[in-house]
Amino acid sequence: MMEIVREHLEEGDIDWALKFALDAENSLVAVEILSLVLKYVKSVEDYNSVLGIINEKIGGIEEPLDKVRALSTAAEALYTTGAEKLGWRYFELAVNAAGKIQVSKWRAEAFTHIAHMMILAGLVDDAYHYYSRALETIEKSGEPYSVVVPLLSKLAGDIIDGADNVRDGRALKFYRLARDIYLLTNKRLTASTVEDKIRTIEDVLKEGNVAITKFLGMGDIDRAIFAVKYLQDDEKPVALMNVAYWLFLHGNDRLARILLKDAYDMIFLQGIRPADIVLEGMAYRFIKLGLLDDALNIAGIIRNEKRSEEILGRIALVYARRGEEEKAEAVLGAIRSESVKSRTLKAIKGERDVGHE
Repeated sequence: MMEIVREHLEEGDIDWALKFALDAENSLVAVEILSLVLKYVKSVEDYNSVLGIINEKIGGIEEPLDKVRALSTAAEALYTTGAEKLGWRYFELAVNAAGKIQVSKWRAEAFTHIAHMMILAGLVDDAYHYYSRALETIEKSGEPYSVVVPLLSKLAGDIIDGADNVRDGRALKFYRLARDIYLLTNKRLTASTVEDKIRTIEDVLKEGNVAITKFLGMGDIDRAIFAVKYLQDDEKPVALMNVAYWLFLHGNDRLARILLKDAYDMIFLQGIRPADIVLEGMAYRFIKLGLLDDALNIAGIIRNEKRSEEILGRIALVYARRGEEEKAEAVLGAIRSESVKSRTLKAIKGERDVGHE
């Protein structure tokens, strides 16, 4: 349902989403939809109007756990749209409401939901605190072992879901907490799977891109993709390109294209600029695969004009050898260096020993 709402919002159809929310019989569902709408409205007037409806809907929720869910969902939306002080106030209201829930398993679930929303809001350390409170609540509940085990298992799974949204080394403490909970419930196989994630993150934090290359060398593409998000920001685009290159080599063009788009978004939208020498090596690897459009994209990112134009010369030569003369001429026209242009033209005409062999 929320994906359908998101699709309408991305298409600019805010009125449809608002009507869908207002027609919802369940107030919690309405708040969840409206909190998403809050992230898409453009004007201050519309923002305040939607927030007013959210408050009205929250005020009509009587079930304690639903109240916590609604408050923390609205808090995340406020926080991520820049209203951080108000967002934090809503988180505080959610915590207070959670603390008043008498039934232990519901109180633990309330703290878990608050923690998840805090992670989405970027409040990672606060989230860890409330996952821990959820664990403490279950352990002190006085419920029989047969009741506690499934509650703990669900909590561990929720913690992993939250940890998957943490894109730095702080994810380790969440995975370790989940692992310890699984060990506590004697789910050793599941704990071992989590431990594998922990080791992967530790390897990446220690070795950086070398770890990604190692995982690719093992043919473990899933581990490589998982590991990229724990690299330093300036390492991530090239790592994604490297994984994409491996995927192209192994015929998985669809996933490769998705990862390349992520890499380009980091570079062009987020302004992350990897080192020229690393980008240069990546460009030549794509040229070898015949992916000339991608090599052109990378050449355009490189700040050192000489390095960039050497790549353009190589691309023009490949186009010419393919018989695509117009494309070769277009790339040549973008080369300002007469020496690079001259060497490329000689290579195109078949002369040897001109630096392109």
